[in-house]
Amino acid sequence: MAGLGNIVQADWKLESRMMGSIEIGGSNHFAWCFIDPEHGGEGFGGDRTSLGSHLEFREGEMCSIDFYNRSGMPHTIHLHGLDVDQANDGVPATSFEVPGFGSYKYVFRAPHAGTYHYHCHVDTVLHYAKGMFGTIIVRPADGSTDRAWDGGPTFDEEVLWNLATTDTNWNDNLIASGPEAARFNPDGFVINGGETAAASADAMTAIAVQRGQKVYLRLVQSSYQWARVSLNGLPFEVVATDGRPMPTPIQATSWELGPGERYDILFTPNTAGTFRPMVEYLDDYTSRVIGSVKTKLVVS
Repeated sequence: MAGLGNIVQADWKLESRMMGSIEIGGSNHFAWCFIDPEHGGEGFGGDRTSLGSHLEFREGEMCSIDFYNRSGMPHTIHLHGLDVDQANDGVPATSFEVPGFGSYKYVFRAPHAGTYHYHCHVDTVLHYAKGMFGTIIVRPADGSTDRAWDGGPTFDEEVLWNLATTDTNWNDNLIASGPEAARFNPDGFVINGGETAAASADAMTAIAVQRGQKVYLRLVQSSYQWARVSLNGLPFEVVATDGRPMPTPIQATSWELGPGERYDILFTPNTAGTFRPMVEYLDDYTSRVIGSVKTKLVVS
C-alpha cells in the first residue's frame, strides 16, 4: 500500500519531548524529539520517542506548524530546504528562539513535491544528535500518495528511512554543548531509531512487496557521518535529491549521503526472496566503516 500512514494536511501541531528514549546495545538511553500530539502522541510513526514525527503537505498550499515548547529550555523548528522566509526559518541568530514553555506558529508555502527535513537549530550540535529532527514530505498538488511529483514516477509501496548515529554518552549526560561535545563518538547505528534487530522487525522500516512492485524509498541523512546505502545487491534508480528531481536518474547498487542530504530512490524487485538492505556509516577522514545497521526486504 502506498503512503506512510500520515494524513496529508495543511496545518500540523508539534511538541518538544525531552524525556524520550532510544535502545542501543540492549539498554535504553535518553533521547529528545518532536512529537505529534494529534496522531498517536509520539514521534515518527506514533510509537517512538527517538525521532520526530513526519509531516505531509500539498505542493503550493499555505501551511503551518503550531509548535508548543513543553520543555524548560529554548528550541526552534528549522525548515531545512523548504526556502521559507527568514522569520519562519528557525535559526536563532537570524530569527528567534521559542522560549521554554512558549509557542510559535511557523507559516510557509509548501514548495515542490519532494523529501525535506526539519530540526531544532538551538545548540544544534547537541539537540540534533539527541534526536530533535524529522521529515517533511510534500505531496503533489492533488495530494496523491502514489506519485513522487507532478509528472514524476508512480509507485506501489513507499518507505521512509531516517539514517542516524548516536553517542550514548551525549544522550545520557549532556544537556548543553561544551568541551565534552568536541568529539562525537558514535556507538549506536540506526535506521528510524532502531538497530538491526529492531529495524528488521519494524513495520515502518522493513519492506514487504510482491515481485514487480515499484518501491519508492525516501532517504533522510540525519547522522554526523557519511552513510552508504545498499539493497543487498539489488539495483535502483536515484530519482530525486533534496526535494528536486534529478536531471537524469542515476542507476546504482549503492549510494553515499552526506549529513543533512535527502535522496529518493526507486526500485522494482523481480526476484522472490529475503534480502538484507544495509546502511554503513563511514569515518569522515578514512571512509572506513565504523558501524552498520541492516533491515529486511521480503519479496514474494
